[in-house]
Amino acid sequence: MVTKSPYTTISLRPATVEQLQLYKTGGKTWDDVLEEFMDNFAPEEFLQWAAKEIRRPGISLRTFGRKHGLR
Repeated sequence: MVTKSPYTTISLRPATVEQLQLYKTGGKTWDDVLEEFMDNFAPEEFLQWAAKEIRRPGISLRTFGRKHGLR
């Protein structure tokens, strides 16, 4: 019988992993690091920030995504 793992795998660019390593201190797991980000940066705040960034002159969704490493 095959059992499902309670975990999943996510793909990150090496540069992203390198940046995240700065937050992975004191025995934190990757899950701890991501939870901390989510606890301190609510989705509503992110959406407000993104909407404000996109309204800047000369910013398109494509350049916004490229600037912030989004696809």
